[in-house]
Amino acid sequence: MRASSVFYAVLVSIITVFVSSFLILTPVHGASCPSTGCVQGGGTLNVNVTPTTGSSPLQISYKVSLTGSSAIKTIVLNFGDGSSVNSVANGTHTYQSAGNYTGTVDVDAKDGTSYTQTFSVTVTGSIGANVFNATIPNPDNGTMNAYKYFLQKHNNTLAATSQVPLAVQTDAPSYSQGDTVIIRGTVKDVSNQTAVTLRVFNTLKNMVSIAQLIPASDGSFSTKVLATGPLWTKAGNYTIIAQYGPATNSTTSFQYGGGDGSSKISAPPTNSRFALQTSAGTFNIPYTIRGGTVQNMQLDGKSHVLTITINAPSDGSINVDIPRAFMDSKQQISIPTGPNSTSTTQVNQAELPDQPFTVQVGGQSAQVTEIKTPTTRTLGISFHKGDTTIDILGTVSVPEFGPIAALVLAIAIVSIIAVSAKTGLRLMPKY
Repeated sequence: MRASSVFYAVLVSIITVFVSSFLILTPVHGASCPSTGCVQGGGTLNVNVTPTTGSSPLQISYKVSLTGSSAIKTIVLNFGDGSSVNSVANGTHTYQSAGNYTGTVDVDAKDGTSYTQTFSVTVTGSIGANVFNATIPNPDNGTMNAYKYFLQKHNNTLAATSQVPLAVQTDAPSYSQGDTVIIRGTVKDVSNQTAVTLRVFNTLKNMVSIAQLIPASDGSFSTKVLATGPLWTKAGNYTIIAQYGPATNSTTSFQYGGGDGSSKISAPPTNSRFALQTSAGTFNIPYTIRGGTVQNMQLDGKSHVLTITINAPSDGSINVDIPRAFMDSKQQISIPTGPNSTSTTQVNQAELPDQPFTVQVGGQSAQVTEIKTPTTRTLGISFHKGDTTIDILGTVSVPEFGPIAALVLAIAIVSIIAVSAKTGLRLMPKY
């Protein structure tokens, strides 16, 4: 009898210990938690997701942290769109299509405690899907074409809406040994901390240079490559391949005269700005020139011609940034005119598609490279030794100080002299 009692007592103790251990070691996931943090046991789970709304494709950033006496052992994130990730507490995820998504975060702590927290993301459709025939609500109790709305979102310019995803260009179409090759470009849609990869290949398809750089906030990027050294010996057509992300790329090319393999370095290009006075204010025109100097810049507002006067002791090139607010070149449309015409069409030059500038060096057509952004157009122009003028012809420009302004100034001076003579007012101090 006593042996049976001892046996039952031992059996009860074993069962009690086993059940207690099971309850301690088995994770118990909590119910949905508030956005301020999920509290279980002695720890707090915090899930931060931003942004939670936006148009597709929408990239979110997430950060998961556990505060308290324990630390994260395992973590599983389900984004609600069929995608999930393990063991990653910080990162990004992209929702490719519109919808309302509910994601979950499951965390097991090292002390055996488990947590579950949900988050919601709302993704709207892309406005570009039906841009030409869709309509959107208007505060004026009407509707407007989505194309016009798209223009408004890009400062009412087609330059932004038609900008290519990735563009790359050099500051000149040709180079000699020792020259500095300036590579510039733009990215239309910038992704956080994604670098542009630039590779330069010679005429034999051998890579002679490689670089990576992060675009600026406006999507622009630039770098310099020295065309010298043992890799820069072959003359011919060189190619630059720009890569941004897994699928976006762009190419450009330039002519190289060849080298002897030495590390010869020519004089670096000159970077400066020219202040141009107009009736619309002062425009500082940035430029980079090699093989010469800029003597003057002058705008003919009536003909929309920017004339750059240079001193060129050798062959060279100039790279000039032209603000669109200063001068631009647009495709022109024909508007019916005459006594029987009833057209009331008003053309906004900013909405017209771009067309190339007409560029002449010394009265002859010149080879030009170009990089475009919504606010500027950067032209790369070659010139020869002895050239003195570069004419850039557009279709629209700001008015310069013309004859009317000069007449107004003359009238003002005459009036001041007349008033001074009548009143005895002296313009100069009497000593």
